[in-house]
Amino acid sequence: MENTLFLVIPCYNEEEVLNETARRLSEKMNALIGSGKISENSRICFVNDGSKDKTWEIIKNLNAENNIFIGINLSRNRGHQNALLAGLMTVKGECDAAISLDADLQDDIDAIDEMTELGMIHPGTKII
Repeated sequence: MENTLFLVIPCYNEEEVLNETARRLSEKMNALIGSGKISENSRICFVNDGSKDKTWEIIKNLNAENNIFIGINLSRNRGHQNALLAGLMTVKGECDAAISLDADLQDDIDAIDEMTELGMIHPGTKII
């Protein structure tokens, strides 16, 4: 692994925002990959927390269209923090760093650029 970044996004009934979130995050990741700041092995991991809507179906479709998207499907709703923990524990061996974001992107995704520019993501450093 070298500069492999995983974004972990817990999801609960997010069908209304998920496609836009995926579009914006994939643009961000592709720009970072293109600039050489992160590895092309970097991924966006959506964790479906027992959604009652079409969230899991959307995640599966995103993965079928582009392998930058991966998904974890919890058997039932376990709560935001448990979904986040499940995602982080699942990806920890696959990446150098993981960043969690809410599915509605209430956090500024440009902060990811700042983290990579400040050298917070580099080989040998584990941020979990």
